[in-house]
Amino acid sequence: MAGRNRWLKRCRHWLRAQAKLEIVVPVVVSAGLLGYVMSVAIAPKSASQLWSVLQQTFVVIIILTFVYLAARVAVWRQLLIQLGFKIPWRQLLASFAAGEMTKSVPAGVYAQNYVLSRMNRFNRVSAVRSGMATTALLGLESLIAVPIALIFGVPGNPWVRWTIVGVVAAWVVILLLAYFLAHRFEAGLSRERHPRLQQAAHLAAEFLEAGAELVSWRTLSALLPTAIYMLVYVVDLDLILHALGVHGISFLQVMNVYAVTILAVILVPIPTEIGITEISGLSLLQAYGVAGSTAAIAMLSLRLLATGLTILVAGILLFVLRDELDADERAPQSAAGETAPAPH
Repeated sequence: MAGRNRWLKRCRHWLRAQAKLEIVVPVVVSAGLLGYVMSVAIAPKSASQLWSVLQQTFVVIIILTFVYLAARVAVWRQLLIQLGFKIPWRQLLASFAAGEMTKSVPAGVYAQNYVLSRMNRFNRVSAVRSGMATTALLGLESLIAVPIALIFGVPGNPWVRWTIVGVVAAWVVILLLAYFLAHRFEAGLSRERHPRLQQAAHLAAEFLEAGAELVSWRTLSALLPTAIYMLVYVVDLDLILHALGVHGISFLQVMNVYAVTILAVILVPIPTEIGITEISGLSLLQAYGVAGSTAAIAMLSLRLLATGLTILVAGILLFVLRDELDADERAPQSAAGETAPAPH
């Protein structure tokens, strides 16, 4: 119990440390975007429509939620193994559940790495390398979403294709430049004269080096389970639209809506998905001819059902595995703790 109390105290300290400008600004932006979508959703029959959606889709979506979580944790586990981390299943599931509960808030997806690091007493190198496994999840999602978005585009908005190409190219250039500069500063800075800068450069180099290790054919095998858990959200949205009486949009078009929406979340440098997902989905559904209020209700229903049920299931899982959170009572793990994969 004492160990768990200390862990909770550290979590509270971590949350207070995140209450900075880079966190406050995304929260304000998310609240504003979400508020706009909610204002569009307000209509005389909106409450009854929302209730109808819940009744018609709840059972199927909660079943699909288990498929989503199983596929997603399988991908994360594979990426961690590729980076040299062999995490026991109970620890893996507990930390994964924590991340799934917080991933919608700014930088919340990395909560799983924070919890994993605390449970295994990771050193800084191990922590940043495990963080690359989480980041690589976004890369795999982009590999699937970009081709879909480029093939289908957005009706009446040809600029979207060029914007996606431009942003992806910019990110590639930024990452390559960061890789070069991090290694250069790591080697060029004196540890005695600039200890903090040298340490930051070293950690950045380790993070990017871990990413380079994941550029392999083995990583591409993770595209299948990634596609499975992404497809779950497509099916969820399709079910919601049919429950709202929208039949003029095909499954492939719904897939494209989700692909462009997920790219907006990943490629736009705002560390949150709440608000961005809703406003993107609203705009895309309207482009396909769905009425504004109906489209807004569909996106809010997706948030309520898909995200809400994910948090519920993850919360139950975390409660079942709560003993795993007693990190201070556990000896460091030989394969996943202080003995991180050797720096390159």
